[in-house]
Amino acid sequence: MKLLTTKLQMDQFQKKISAEQDPLRPEDIALDLDATARHAPKRRIFWDDDRLVQLGRPSIYCSRLLSNLTQESKYSFKKTLLEYRDEKSASSDMVMRLVGAMLTASKEHPPTVFDSQWASQALKFTSFRQLKRPIRLFLEYWRSRYPTAVGEEMLNLLAQARGVPITSNNAESDDPDKSWLTDEEYDDLLRVTWDHYDRSGATQPALIRLLSMQYARRPSQLSNLKFGDLKAGSSKVIAELAENEIHFPAAKERYVEIEFRGGKFEAHPIADHLWNLLTIQRINIKILFEQSLNLTLTTDEVESLPVFTTQDRVLKAADTLRNTLSLNPREHLDDQLFHTVPTYLGRVIAFSRNMPIFPKRGNLTPESTRSLLPVSRRTGKPILLTAIRLRHTRIRQLARQGVPKPILSYWLGHNDDDALKSYFNDPAEKARQIDERISPGLAPIAQAFHGRIIASDEEATHPSDPLKRLELAKDGFLSYVGRCGKFSFCATTSIPIPCYRCRNFEPLVTAPHEEVLEALRYRQAQEQEVIKPGSLRNLLIPIDLSTDIRAVERCIALCKAKREQE
Repeated sequence: MKLLTTKLQMDQFQKKISAEQDPLRPEDIALDLDATARHAPKRRIFWDDDRLVQLGRPSIYCSRLLSNLTQESKYSFKKTLLEYRDEKSASSDMVMRLVGAMLTASKEHPPTVFDSQWASQALKFTSFRQLKRPIRLFLEYWRSRYPTAVGEEMLNLLAQARGVPITSNNAESDDPDKSWLTDEEYDDLLRVTWDHYDRSGATQPALIRLLSMQYARRPSQLSNLKFGDLKAGSSKVIAELAENEIHFPAAKERYVEIEFRGGKFEAHPIADHLWNLLTIQRINIKILFEQSLNLTLTTDEVESLPVFTTQDRVLKAADTLRNTLSLNPREHLDDQLFHTVPTYLGRVIAFSRNMPIFPKRGNLTPESTRSLLPVSRRTGKPILLTAIRLRHTRIRQLARQGVPKPILSYWLGHNDDDALKSYFNDPAEKARQIDERISPGLAPIAQAFHGRIIASDEEATHPSDPLKRLELAKDGFLSYVGRCGKFSFCATTSIPIPCYRCRNFEPLVTAPHEEVLEALRYRQAQEQEVIKPGSLRNLLIPIDLSTDIRAVERCIALCKAKREQE
């Protein structure tokens, strides 16, 4: 009966449409059918129950932070946090960071109220102190809307508490696993990077590592790079230089919170070998987007693409744009969602992953990737590599080359020179410079004898080892002159003359050292004579025994003094 009634109504509706001069089509009555549908969130950052979600980034589970709050405080915290973000008081990344710091500081003592007692516990955590200022600004914003949520005494405590030092302690550390790399370690790392590129042909990981080693840029700056940041010809800003340019997005400006690719850009000349790799990368990324999104890109559209990304990242970003944000991926190719998270680039720099553009094209397993790392000569283990270690290393290299602080500050994108103090505090380099200046005067003293005189074999380091016995051959006889104090094998133990300049040499006080001196003087005289047939003089490799002569002379003097003491 109900179906019949509905059919009669539709027939009447059709007759009515036919009777009118301007008939309506049946599909015209399908008006706004999604008005009551469950809408997907339009925000880039939103709450999913107690989980704080940022599209394209890892979520933060805040249950522990919010567990002891009243329902009113919990609701106001969530609501105010999103309002704080929407008013551009902080970037999305900063909002995630400050919530993460508050969560870390609350794991042992979840707050019932945000008062001075909670703040005193939270200030024990370095991550909280590092973000003390933005956290305080958010809490002040929250208090201005919900006065009972945050105590005024707590805000005063945060304002008066000391922050953390701006510079990294590792910049001056002598820990071989944390400090800057030695020249040998840096060269080994560079060799391994190019070797991996030659074997795999993977341009993306090679570029990430080489750009990090060359420019000491943070992973976030590499992550935000677009092909439009590569400048050539008339688009360059440093016209005086012939090289092409790469413009790095800003990453870390003190007291300034910026959104994706906000702030100033840092222009730097780029060498041909890196430019050529970037040209190859441009072709690969263009192919990736065209295959993944089933479209053909124009030159201008390629300019907006990220320099570093993966197929998985592109597919997920396109899905999020369509289904979560209701946006056309082609019209938003410049979106941050297409860019790789900085954390992943940091792992590539550390050789813990390779991040190829296409996942099934020559990706190495984690185990084989780690085996690529060179062994440190200081620790005997694979080098522990991080982006900050490369940054410290590159800055120190430039400082040792004599680059002035203002130029180095610009090169690093710093606003002042204070952050560079630790890199110019370089005792090892100062010692090298001092040694370079005074070595001509101290060399004769340093090359003289500085071993240990012994009265008998019992005083020797190896009294009973026949291989440590040093003898001088003369007139068919062997004269005993001393012993070798070195623990490991020494190839010169059968030739005693070089030993007089060795700190491990233990000459016998009663040995005929004068005969050694006489032999050295005779040989040196042969070198200084006019060339004669049968002469011992070596024209191709002249011999200078002056340092050996001084060492033996000093040994004789010390032996004489020791005998007089006895």
